[in-house]
Amino acid sequence: MPIVHKSRTGKTYYLHTGQKRGGGSQHFMSTKSSGTLAETLPVGFEIYERVNGQAYLRRQQPKLIHDDERECIAHRLAKPPPGHRYQVEVQGKAITVHESARDIIEDRTWLGRFSCSDSLTDLEEINARFAHYQPVMRFLLVDTERRMFAPERFCFRGSVDDWISIGSPDTIQKLARKFVKHLGKESLYELF
Repeated sequence: MPIVHKSRTGKTYYLHTGQKRGGGSQHFMSTKSSGTLAETLPVGFEIYERVNGQAYLRRQQPKLIHDDERECIAHRLAKPPPGHRYQVEVQGKAITVHESARDIIEDRTWLGRFSCSDSLTDLEEINARFAHYQPVMRFLLVDTERRMFAPERFCFRGSVDDWISIGSPDTIQKLARKFVKHLGKESLYELF
């Protein structure tokens, strides 16, 4: 049975295997079902899906962020402001919050202009499936023993376009309480 991964966008990815130019074998993910499909994952590798639905094969990563630390941020995002959607991604020493660029409010208004059999619930499911996300805030693990994180937000100024610090390192619980409430609001851009 070939290794198959279905992403949140509904795309099906297949794990392929083949020969390298210099000899040896290689594994890779593709949406094409033709070719030599692998039936087992290579040892030490995992299938990873990014927040925007792209799936790829990567080496297994050491788990530096605890599940409860990720959940602390996810819990604060459980009820987002209207018109906003968020995903939390953990990579290495960073917990990154991604925001959807898609405005749900506009879509509801658009749907109301047409006689359509789709319900608002169906539209929200479609928007969630095809939403495109961009990083807006992250928490970097700076002290593994004391579990201290440094908060940052993405600066969208043309001259900067990079992460900027928005506060001193602290526990993830305190940082979540202090900063996550600014997501989806103009006050986010006043943090620096």
